[in-house]
Amino acid sequence: MKKGQGQGVQQQLLVSFATLLHDTYLPLFLSEELGMSNTKMGNLHALLHFLERSGGVLSGRLTDVLSPARMVIIGTGMTALVCKPLFALCGSVFAKLGVAACITWVTCAKILDRLTKGVREAPSKALVGELAHSCGDSAAAAYSVRQVLATLGMLLGSVSAGTAFQLTSRSYTATFALSVVPALAGFGLVLTALGPDAKAADVARRQRGNLLNSGEMKEEERLTLAQKARALATALPAGYWQALATTSLLFLARFDVAFITVRASQVMDRAQLPMLTLFSMLPVILLAAPVGVRAKASTRARNTVLLLGCLVGFAGDICFAFIPSSLGMALGSTCVGVHMAMTQGVLFGMLASYIPAAPIPGVGRIAGTVWSLTDLALGLALAQSNTLAGRLCDWTARQGMGATGCFLGGALMMGCTAAALLLFAVWGELGKDPPPRPKSADQNL
Repeated sequence: MKKGQGQGVQQQLLVSFATLLHDTYLPLFLSEELGMSNTKMGNLHALLHFLERSGGVLSGRLTDVLSPARMVIIGTGMTALVCKPLFALCGSVFAKLGVAACITWVTCAKILDRLTKGVREAPSKALVGELAHSCGDSAAAAYSVRQVLATLGMLLGSVSAGTAFQLTSRSYTATFALSVVPALAGFGLVLTALGPDAKAADVARRQRGNLLNSGEMKEEERLTLAQKARALATALPAGYWQALATTSLLFLARFDVAFITVRASQVMDRAQLPMLTLFSMLPVILLAAPVGVRAKASTRARNTVLLLGCLVGFAGDICFAFIPSSLGMALGSTCVGVHMAMTQGVLFGMLASYIPAAPIPGVGRIAGTVWSLTDLALGLALAQSNTLAGRLCDWTARQGMGATGCFLGGALMMGCTAAALLLFAVWGELGKDPPPRPKSADQNL
């Protein structure tokens, strides 16, 4: 079973591959072919990030009721069979119906794509967390490995997009159409790898229902919605809320890669843009797993890794803002990669260490629900950061500074995140070891 679950997590590589096949050049397609401004692009990405995170709210609860495996299959199937074909058809819409219709089409495609990602995210995180817990491994290391797989897929997708862009005489739409292939492969992988786990969870759920109906098993006391909310809140320690606040601040410092693409297109040849993806993703592939192992050594080691990651992120923003050249873009992208390697998996591992693994009386399993609510909070932070990023970029462009405003704001928020982490580590719970997590009696995912 664990082998199948591990293969199921590997679908992250193929789905990320598919997404970067269209997302690498989509910002330029929107701004140049369709005439979308930075402010409108920022508002669009704000909406997309919010929908991505909020889409996981329902799927998170369904994860606890059904199983993470079942929800990952559903989310990946929606991505492969619905979303990616929409990007493949956007060229035909543009040619036959014009700019306005194509903007609407691409917007709908992106909204559906982000919603289905939200459907996958909470179950996928719950799957990784429970798999690491059942194996007795560190959550930080497990999430770092997941990040490596996702980043490797993004790197392969970006390089493939650049190659396809050149081979198709710089055709945006032909490049977008290729995204269907790896998405279908990822769907086939999760069906093969997680199908038996999903069926086992269905059988266990039906057996439990039969035992309840026959009176052989006593049903737990039913709680009202308010009582369940109170039980959920009290089950989460103070360390979780402090970790969530720190992570939310860091997400306010981030924004969509579209702004890096727009900034880089002002100072370097567009055919070289996929090289920036190489600079940003190679550090993640090489460093995320070793950093995750280092972070699990102790709470102090984890906090040190996160602080250094914030400093590297600050340096990356400064490079993008004040070194307007190919070298500056390469340095900034490399800093972004190192920052993501040092923070993304470690942050999710820190959050996971405070989420109870055992069922809560009257509520049941809560990991999927907590992850969905966590994603919603982070989605609100990303929505706000992208909205501000677009407005700041347009403001600095009017001042003759180029699209640099988002990087100046990002550098400021990186400093705020480092300050909050230090505050919670010295006077809060983030400087203490998290409470031990008892093994759940139900290990069926």
